[in-house]
Amino acid sequence: MDPYRTRRLNQALRNSLAELLQVAVKDPRVGFVTINKVELNRDHSVARVAFTVLGDEDERTTSLAGLKKARGYLQSRLARGLQLRQAPELRFEYDDSVERGIEMDEVLDDLAARGEFLTDAERRRRLTLADLVPPADFMAGLRAARNLWVVPHHNPDPDAAGAALALVEALRASGREAVVVGYPDPPAGLPDLPGYSDVIAGEDLAALLDEDPPDALVLVDCHRIDRCGPLEDMLEGLETRWCIDHHLVSGRKAPEPGWNEPRACSTCTLIHRVIEDLGRGTNEDPPFALTLDMATNLYAGLLNDTGGFRFDNTGPLSFELAGQLAALGVDTAKVAALTLHRHRREGFDLLKKVIGTFAYHADGRVAVGHAGIAMMEETGAVPADTEGFVNMVMAVEGVEMAAFLKETEPGVWRTSLRARLGADVQAVAARHGGGGHLQASGCTLEGDIVELSAMLARELTAALDA
Repeated sequence: MDPYRTRRLNQALRNSLAELLQVAVKDPRVGFVTINKVELNRDHSVARVAFTVLGDEDERTTSLAGLKKARGYLQSRLARGLQLRQAPELRFEYDDSVERGIEMDEVLDDLAARGEFLTDAERRRRLTLADLVPPADFMAGLRAARNLWVVPHHNPDPDAAGAALALVEALRASGREAVVVGYPDPPAGLPDLPGYSDVIAGEDLAALLDEDPPDALVLVDCHRIDRCGPLEDMLEGLETRWCIDHHLVSGRKAPEPGWNEPRACSTCTLIHRVIEDLGRGTNEDPPFALTLDMATNLYAGLLNDTGGFRFDNTGPLSFELAGQLAALGVDTAKVAALTLHRHRREGFDLLKKVIGTFAYHADGRVAVGHAGIAMMEETGAVPADTEGFVNMVMAVEGVEMAAFLKETEPGVWRTSLRARLGADVQAVAARHGGGGHLQASGCTLEGDIVELSAMLARELTAALDA
């Protein structure tokens, strides 16, 4: 059978049927029928007629009955009008493809409205503070506890410290007992943040654990207990643990329950939303407002984790929060001076030595350097003084990836990895049990510094060319 002739005959039958139903069929049951398609079988003895009709299910049934009643008349008229030796048997079928198409369009429109077809960059541009909603179970856990310890990761940066300080002040305002658990030798600038003088560390922490142990532990800016470094063994004995973090979940240990939201540009962004929720109060807890001290600590974290609003995690959401905090009276210039690119003199002396360790690889696209214990002892620096060193080498023209290793104990190196936009160091960190963001991650390595540096140079070069 000629397929071209069949297609032409299908179209001719459709057009003729549509005209006959309009002018020749008088049965009121037929109603406002539309012929969507006619398909002849192989020998042209049967024609499937797909139709739609305005109305509900009852009207469809009525129209189908009217069409079946008129079938003989229509077949004879088609035979004469199209000069067919024998008209095909007409088999009418309701066509729901239009309705299914409408339903599919509605589904697609709904998905589009929710941003399912957007790129990551487009989603980030659309994200607002209102889109970040603290999980109900996490908030219930905070409200159920009356005595809480809030712990930033070891060697905290301004985001971890600011988040912890702001959250503790909010928990106290909601009628709870809360303290920030800290570490000796904090990085420059952190002791100047509001409330830092109340941080509990060292022997005072062990004494507090014996006298008044908390009924809940909240990790901030980290989602694994092992990121608490020297405090891990002490804190692991506390059964009720929560976390709030914005890093990608990774590492060999499972994350603590809580709120881990990688879309946020800083943990302080998430803490701001938690404080707003707590501040509404409940029947048992008093309402409260965000204070200037809370806002200052939150701004410190926001400013530093976006690199002074220069990193690729900076988006409209970042400026939305910055505007709200500044409107509360935060001295933004002072916070920047206290926390952004600030170093102790001992740290600067260490930096001079560290710069000499950096070696370039992959035609200058990869840089690897380190700070050993002996270098720190010689300059009087501490590991916290190395905060931000890796970012400095990323400012060198041509460098696309960098690794900086600092020795925390003999042969143990805490490693910071950085990359420019479009590259991924998180995969390298995850391979060694670490994690973080695509362009900023970390891990802990053990071994000889020469061998470790060479290994990282190879892995970063491979990641750069992937």
